[in-house]
Amino acid sequence: MGKSNGLRKFLSFHKLGENRGTPRLWLESQRLALLGFAVGDLYQVETLSRSVRLRVSASGTYQVAKRRAAGGLRPIIDLANRSLLEPLAQWQEIKVSGSSGLLQIEPSVRAFAIQKQRAARPPWRTLEIFSGGGTLSAAIAQHRDFHLVAGVEIDPRYADVWQATHRGALLIQADVRRLHPSEFPSHDILVAAIPCTSHSMLGRAKKSLREKPELGDSGDLFLSVATVVATHLPLACIFENVPSFATALAGQTLAHHLRQLGYHVTQAILDPHRRWNGPQDRKRWVMVATLKEGFELRAPNIPFTGDLSAILDPPSEQDQSDAKRIAGSIEALRRHRERHRALGHGFGFSTINHQSTRVPTIVRSYHKINVGPFVETAFGLRLMRKHEVEKLMGCNIECKHYTTAIEILGQGVQTAVFANLLSQLADFLRA
Repeated sequence: MGKSNGLRKFLSFHKLGENRGTPRLWLESQRLALLGFAVGDLYQVETLSRSVRLRVSASGTYQVAKRRAAGGLRPIIDLANRSLLEPLAQWQEIKVSGSSGLLQIEPSVRAFAIQKQRAARPPWRTLEIFSGGGTLSAAIAQHRDFHLVAGVEIDPRYADVWQATHRGALLIQADVRRLHPSEFPSHDILVAAIPCTSHSMLGRAKKSLREKPELGDSGDLFLSVATVVATHLPLACIFENVPSFATALAGQTLAHHLRQLGYHVTQAILDPHRRWNGPQDRKRWVMVATLKEGFELRAPNIPFTGDLSAILDPPSEQDQSDAKRIAGSIEALRRHRERHRALGHGFGFSTINHQSTRVPTIVRSYHKINVGPFVETAFGLRLMRKHEVEKLMGCNIECKHYTTAIEILGQGVQTAVFANLLSQLADFLRA
């Protein structure tokens, strides 16, 4: 019988295999011989409630097998026995630890965490990273199956607005890259609207990033989110960004990493105007990752066919003062547009009225009077008012400061679309 040659500790992680429908444990390593499990040695197997124990024994009924490989004979422990391995069959990953003449096989800490999350019941504790001012958390708060426990936001202005709306939740004001994974509260659902300033086409152009948006100031934030997921292993994750994120290295890497962690991933480009009955033409990429297999996001496939009469205020005397306030900027935009036209460039700005059936994307810098859409009135063009943009986005922002509110709405999500998505996810997880 083989003897231990000084190896005191053994540790490895595996997925339990399968042979014709029967669980199978396959261990192959020269370190087994150093531990006392040499080729030809006998060992006995003991089944416990959540583990299996292998012990070298002259009276054992199992024998260490062998395979010839580079460097000589390689010891193999090959067990394919349903009754012996039944305690391990339900676990996604097993840990093999050993000392002289003994191997302990049990679920890994990660496997326990995954199993615990799979058993979670609503209301699910929900963490929102990159919270902004709360356009996505407004969708979370609408649903009884999700309980918002915390948000993470770096901008103090947005953090204050978010906290004013969600007083019972923890707001962590920080750069997510500066937080240790253990500093995030326990959660079952993770939601992250990853900042798009480096990944949008406009952001890439402004920052000269071209095909390397990950090198922008916010381009690497997905890495920190991936670390949080790997540490906490939430039951489900929702990620959101501009459509180009899906084909960028960041989006592809994030999806691949989640699959390696054991998640089932589905991705889609949301088209609210054509498929979700929304007036704003604001396309976004979304990815949903779940520990449970089978989730599919289904768009209602209902195009918006109405107009903006329910969103824009009726004509009033206020139109005159609002139009007068930005008249100089509008005139400058018109001159700028004509100069570009003369050069054959495509610069322009958009306008809408009560009969319009589509609203171009409201951007974060909308208040700067740059590209519109501006509202047509009898007195000239005006900016959309805060409550009009709120109706367009589907949520109210607890902020009286126009610039801050517009920035929050312009970089946020359309709440109604994500409320629908969350309802679909809740139905799937409950089932």
